[in-house]
Amino acid sequence: MSLIQCPYCQSTHVRQTDSSHANANYFEQLQRCISPTQMALFGMQLAKKAGFPPFTGAAIGVVVGGVLVIVSQYCYEKYYSNAEQYVCLDCQQQFAWAR
Repeated sequence: MSLIQCPYCQSTHVRQTDSSHANANYFEQLQRCISPTQMALFGMQLAKKAGFPPFTGAAIGVVVGGVLVIVSQYCYEKYYSNAEQYVCLDCQQQFAWAR
């Protein structure tokens, strides 16, 4: 029996998994979602729909994407990279538990 509870089903039947490679591709996944390039394209689309020049939306998107990547990298390194990885044996969800 573990002292750690699953945040999804509150079960105490959890098992610690190997934390060393659990999030090795974290930034690659992040880059696909909120990269400055992706945010620039999104900003261009929003600017076109709102009647603004697409270049303005692209510039804002690049800035927002860069800020999101920097903030998420900081949070990952400060909090999540030191967390222990677990899997719930009841609901099969994976989660991290910070020390």
